[in-house]
Amino acid sequence: MAFQYPFRKADGKQFTGADEVYKVLEKETSGHFLLGSNKFWHGGIHISDSSAPQCVLDEPIRCIADGEVVAYRLNKDYLESEFDVEGDTKKLKYTNSFCLVRHEYKSAPNPEEGANKNKQNKLVFFSLYMHLLPFDRYPLPSADVPKPKVTMMVGDFNAYEELPVSSSIVSLGKLAKGSKLEILDQKPIADTDRIYAKGKIISGDVKLGSQKTKEVGGEVWFAYLKGGEPYKNNAGDRIWTADKVPERERPNYWQGKVKGTVVNKLPLYEAPLDASNGKPAGAPHGTMQLIMNSVVEFDSQKVLNLVLGTSVRRMAECTLISGDLVAAGNIPPKFWACVENTPENNVLKWNVTEPAAVDSVLNVGVGIKAGDPVGYLGQIENITEAGDVSEKFQVHVEVFTADASVEDFLKNTAGLKTGKKYLSVVKGTSLRLKPPAAGDVILKESHAIDLSKIAIYKDSQEWYEVNVKDEGQSVAGLIKKAGAPLISQHDWEKLGFQVVEESNATADGFLDPNDMPIFFKKLFDNIDKDNNKEIDASELADALKDTDTRSQWSKLVARHPTEWKDKANQPKWSRLDDILAHSPKLKAHEKERIDNFIFWEELSGKASPETSLVWHFHPIEFVSGFTSSVSELISFDQMKKMFPDSSEEKREEVRGLFNKYADRFEINTAPKMAQFFAQVKTEVGSALVGKVEDLWYSAEALRSKFGRYFNTYPAEAELYGYKRITMAQYNALSPAAKSAYTIRKNKAYSQFPNEDEIAKRIYCCNSAQGAFVLTAGGCEEGKKYKGKGFIQLTWKSNYQAVEDRLKQKIPEETIEMVSNPDQLLDTKIGLLSAMGFWDVNNINNLVAPDTDSTNKITEVVNKHTDSYGERRANFTAIYQELNK
Repeated sequence: MAFQYPFRKADGKQFTGADEVYKVLEKETSGHFLLGSNKFWHGGIHISDSSAPQCVLDEPIRCIADGEVVAYRLNKDYLESEFDVEGDTKKLKYTNSFCLVRHEYKSAPNPEEGANKNKQNKLVFFSLYMHLLPFDRYPLPSADVPKPKVTMMVGDFNAYEELPVSSSIVSLGKLAKGSKLEILDQKPIADTDRIYAKGKIISGDVKLGSQKTKEVGGEVWFAYLKGGEPYKNNAGDRIWTADKVPERERPNYWQGKVKGTVVNKLPLYEAPLDASNGKPAGAPHGTMQLIMNSVVEFDSQKVLNLVLGTSVRRMAECTLISGDLVAAGNIPPKFWACVENTPENNVLKWNVTEPAAVDSVLNVGVGIKAGDPVGYLGQIENITEAGDVSEKFQVHVEVFTADASVEDFLKNTAGLKTGKKYLSVVKGTSLRLKPPAAGDVILKESHAIDLSKIAIYKDSQEWYEVNVKDEGQSVAGLIKKAGAPLISQHDWEKLGFQVVEESNATADGFLDPNDMPIFFKKLFDNIDKDNNKEIDASELADALKDTDTRSQWSKLVARHPTEWKDKANQPKWSRLDDILAHSPKLKAHEKERIDNFIFWEELSGKASPETSLVWHFHPIEFVSGFTSSVSELISFDQMKKMFPDSSEEKREEVRGLFNKYADRFEINTAPKMAQFFAQVKTEVGSALVGKVEDLWYSAEALRSKFGRYFNTYPAEAELYGYKRITMAQYNALSPAAKSAYTIRKNKAYSQFPNEDEIAKRIYCCNSAQGAFVLTAGGCEEGKKYKGKGFIQLTWKSNYQAVEDRLKQKIPEETIEMVSNPDQLLDTKIGLLSAMGFWDVNNINNLVAPDTDSTNKITEVVNKHTDSYGERRANFTAIYQELNK
């Protein structure tokens, strides 16, 4: 199970750890954990434009862990509350949009022999993201939409000082390949279908021979469009590509009219005979499949769970918006297709264009991954009794659980000792002073110290050098290394997490320190610098800048009533009448908003925690508790250089998974990592998108590459392989003869390959062993078990071997690739299958820091490939990058 912090840096990179996140959050002046405005319990934290201005436009708020969106509310536009100021009604914007995610954590089974073997720590918890941006505010305001930018893909096109309306206008030279230009203007050339653009050079230049005639900042005219399409050179290649226009990324969990982008090939089906959940899907539309990046439209509220083969799949009636078929054919006006967008089976990337419902709570069940967008900061306008208005963009992030076994989780009842280690020194421990000082010091508090940050002192023995802040005083001393008490990251209670709840049985949601445990009162008093028995927002903000105080405060697990259940007239909010007794207008205003914020009673099924008295964790400290064990074998920058054409989201998902699991497969040294990713990059490309094996072969290639079938049945090679001629040959044909051909990628085809029929024959594996079976006509298993994944896995026997190894190595993940081979098209399973394949075939034993080793590994991965040179080049480049 993956975890991420709920927001990222302005450049989109993840924070390196909790300390870096906390440093940024020091800019927040209110909305802190536990203590909210008016001294009520506050179960979450606020992330606002004070600490994360990038989350207004550029960077979304992100889900903290893998899970399932179980409920959400999406405002169409901002809600408005009214406030009378001397007869003038002021309207104040706010949002009650939220996303609620349910998570089920299960640790890896305890591997140690004994009473705890195979035990697991478990916790069901929720994460809440409140005050998200309304739907109508997702498009960028016109003032914020940047001018389009293009990058030149060729270096053979002219640039001009002015619009070349005639041949008398002389070229300045050629725009260099890779030059980036900002489009300032567009004008047509009279009596032609050509449009030229005026662009400002952002990077690159124009050269006339070896002389630069225009550099960065210069403005030039260049060929832009022809016939409404991007201009192409004589080879048929586009001369430029457009940079993606920045836009807010829409969450995947919204329901409504959806435009779905095909992640891989998408098979088309006829309508089911009975359009009801649990009924069989319709028959396939022959072999029709849409190509990658095709866009279809459907209504997410009309999605059905239909039986497809041996599996149940989410399917819907679709129409094609853009794209094409893999092979020849006519796409029907309406068709059915799988529309799943879960982490386990990501068929389409959803983009909701028309929400199903707004301003109301929807109970749903949509898979979501750590790091997936949940929304952006929403605007909140507040007012004082005197009528002074303030505004900020913010989101409230909260982590809570109603799981009664939470204390077992904190106590690590599974006895896990894996992961990050800490030295545990309890209250009363005696530390020996470091020579030349003599004597001892007794600790007055308990401490857990990161073992990786402790220095070793040696005399006749080895000692840990302990440096802690004990009751506010710096204390240093030595503790003998031999026999020192060590704990793991799973020992949350020993690491300082403590449950705190009011002893008052009639707790009303108001934080009363007099009803709290002694340890909390002590911490409260330390923060209360003016000794007025209250903590205001500024005192808490200042106190949390102290690392020791922050560590104690953020590890409190507060059990109190949720603020999202009771209306303002309920006992929970009764203290508000006293607190705002002298601000009657403000009191009425705040009560109205409270009534609009709540949603608890509208939750049902999995979304309902079943009780309103829940345990709250500090979101940052909670995520840190799970991520502290992940070492950064590969950095953000290294991954970007290795896979420059990949989306950042994809790179970060792969990097996070690899860093998390690489140690289990011992792919954790520079040579091993470089050899592994050299193979992956060749198999799936620098875009890092897992795909189905391409079986685009000619009849001749089928006989040479897959001779054990097609040399046995050579007529079938002619039947299913492609047949084509060159464009020169095609152009020499008569018009009648040309009608028998279809042009694709500058080649003329009289027959496209039938990839499904090829797969049925070359990968037929319908035996008990799951290996190749020579059967006339092949078998359906061949289609299922053709190459998929980040190292393309083939044959049922290999799928089974890798699945067995993954279940052994990472039992906390759900691996069902034999029963669901398309699981390998998901990024997570695609990568994990490659790591499993690596382990099953003992490839680590072949690793050395040289290209001879690459050749040996390639023989295992894909012996008959013609890409040995590409794999060697990939290894060399990646190995150099990892050793910088």
